[in-house]
Parts: sequence; C-alpha cells; structure tokens
Amino acid sequence: TLVEYNVDTDAKLWNANKNQSATRHDYENEFYYRYPSFQDVHVMIFVGFGFLMTFLQRYGFSSVGFNFLIAAFSLQWATLMQGFFHGMHHGKIHVGVTSMINADFCTGSVLISFGAVLGKTSPVQLLVMAIFEVTLFAVNEFILLTILGANDAGGSMTIHTFGAYFGLVVTRVLYRPNLDKSKHRNSSVYHSDLFAMIGT
Repeated sequence: TLVEYNVDTDAKLWNANKNQSATRHDYENEFYYRYPSFQDVHVMIFVGFGFLMTFLQRYGFSSVGFNFLIAAFSLQWATLMQGFFHGMHHGKIHVGVTSMINADFCTGSVLISFGAVLGKTSPVQLLVMAIFEVTLFAVNEFILLTILGANDAGGSMTIHTFGAYFGLVVTRVLYRPNLDKSKHRNSSVYHSDLFAMIGT
C-alpha cells in the first residue's frame, strides 16, 4: 500500500503502447539505460561479496549463506527506508531502477560491516544489525547529500566509511573475551583464498 512503481518502470504504461512500434519515448526511458548498471551492482552484492567473505577456512558456507540472507533482507528494507527520505510522492514510495541501485549500495554498506563481524555473529544478530544499519544509513545519506549538499563521489563517505565504522562499532559491542580462544581459526587455506579471489 505504500510502494508503487515509478513512471519509467510501470508495466501498465508499457503495455498501453505495446501495439505501437518503438517510439522515441521508449528509448528515452531511464529503465533502458540504468538496468545494466543495476545488474552489475546486483551481481557484486550477491556473488562478489558472497565469495569475497569465504576467505576464512571454517566459515565458507556460512559466509555465502549469511550474505544471501543479509542482502535479501537489506535490499527490501533499504527500498523502504530510502523511499521515506528520497522517493515519497503523494504518500507513496516510488520504486524504479535508480531506487533499486541505491538500495543495492545501501546493502553494500551492510555487507562491509558484515566483514568486520565475520564468524562472530548469528543470523539473528546479523538481521538486527541490518535493521539498524540500513535505517542509520538512510538518515546519514539524507543529512550528507540533501541537507549538507556534500558531493560524495563513489560513495566513499556514505557507503564505505559508514559501513566500515559501523562494523567496528558492532564488533566492539559484541566483543566477548572467550572469542580469543578461536584465534587459530582466523586464517585461510588455499581453496578458501581461491573462492575469495573469485569474489574480487
């Protein structure tokens, strides 16, 4: 009830012109030009980060599985949170290719934080972390880009720095002294490095 497709993405509007040949308006549609970028970022989120996190010798399957869990949840939550700040028109959140790409970038920030807590958290803890991080990411992005008017080329402040420091804070909050007993497992082996190389 809160979310609907924007003008460029709405299939009803596309079907209205399906009996006509391709018009100039079809080629000016943002969807045609931005969708390949969305595919690239989406593959980076699900495949790239998923395999990148397999570098620990005893955490390969969990890394890929938790990556899918966090990414799937964060994408949906980020679409809503960023929609509240950027995409609300007439009481509805308008979803399009640009908002989906922005949700992917927000998810990338969550996965950067996931790298800081890798092997120390349960799936429930990761989902709670994602809820807070996506919400704070949307607030931080709104303050930096909209209110302060900062020019954040490549998302260095909103995505990478925010994700890294949020991950460090979560690591500090979840620190338990008995985790030091498993330090010997914080290493890689040949095949885990090979899978991590695929993720890069």
